[in-house]
This record gives sequence, structure tokens and C-alpha cells, in this order.
Amino acid sequence: MIGLCSAVPPAKKKRKWRSDARASPQVAKALRRLGQQIRSLRRSAGLTQETTAERAKLDYKHYQAIESGSSNVTVASLIGIAKALKVKAAELFDGV
Repeated sequence: MIGLCSAVPPAKKKRKWRSDARASPQVAKALRRLGQQIRSLRRSAGLTQETTAERAKLDYKHYQAIESGSSNVTVASLIGIAKALKVKAAELFDGV
């Protein structure tokens, strides 16, 4: 009688999905400046973070991370933020 062995398949190597570019000091600095510019535009518009996040269709915590420069923000999020602030997307990058 031939028995079935319960061989354990080899462990899969985890894929690294995040870019190493985020760790670059220049990128981190640019994200902080971008967040500062977005915060400045939001305050000039007289909006709260909650209202801006809602209008941009973003989670409030994610929006906070963008303003603090701790989130590698996507183009789609930036466009949503620009619309929420009623500015051109290019204005988000002034001084960055």
C-alpha cells in the first residue's frame, strides 16, 4: 500500500511591493513640502482637514498622513485634493 506523504511546499519569497525611492531623503523632503503646501492652501480656503478629505473622497487619516508628509500620495489623490481646494493640481507643487 502506497501512503500519501504530506510534503510541505517550500515557503514563497515575499514580494516587496513598495519602492525604495520613498526612503530617499530627497523624496521624504519633497513629500513634507508637498504636505505643507496642501495644508497652506487648505487653511487659505478656510477648510478643515475633515471637510477637505470628504470633498477629495479620501479617508480622513490618509489625508492627515498626506499633509504630514508621511504618505507617498498618488496622482489620483492629488487631483481629488486639488478639486476639493478649488485649485489647479500644479498649485499643489508650488515651492516643492
